[in-house]
Amino acid sequence: LYCEWLLGASVERQFEPFRKGVRRVCDSPLFNALDSAELELIVCGEQELDFAQLRRNAHYDGFQEDQEYVGHFWQLLLAFDTVQKKRFLSFVTGSDLAPVGGLQELQLVIQRNGGEPTERLPTAHTCFNLLLLPEYGSAAKLERMLTSAMQNAEGFGLE
Repeated sequence: LYCEWLLGASVERQFEPFRKGVRRVCDSPLFNALDSAELELIVCGEQELDFAQLRRNAHYDGFQEDQEYVGHFWQLLLAFDTVQKKRFLSFVTGSDLAPVGGLQELQLVIQRNGGEPTERLPTAHTCFNLLLLPEYGSAAKLERMLTSAMQNAEGFGLE
């Protein structure tokens, strides 16, 4: 009886607007025209993580697109396996999923962070898809520092 009250009656008033919203969407002809794959795409986003698309639409602040260091950065990302790609996306966007339409819809900004050789890790502002990337002295250090930042990033931990 207590569980029934706790999960039902106690939240009835707060839950009613949510119920109405779901009914409004789910009862529409547009919603009913979607098949399960299309609905999954809308809810979950694109499954394929084509980082070449991400690279084509990236913007730079403090770096040049044709800079050798930027080339090393993209070589590293393109060599990532699926788990690492998801971890990178989560690090810079807050979600490990590509948006509907794929990574070409994502506007990643890579901004140079700081001065000369540094021990700072890369940081990100997920609300702006902004990666603050120090310029390390070697591709190996770039890989080590970026991987460390990605592995130790928790954010709000809401997943």
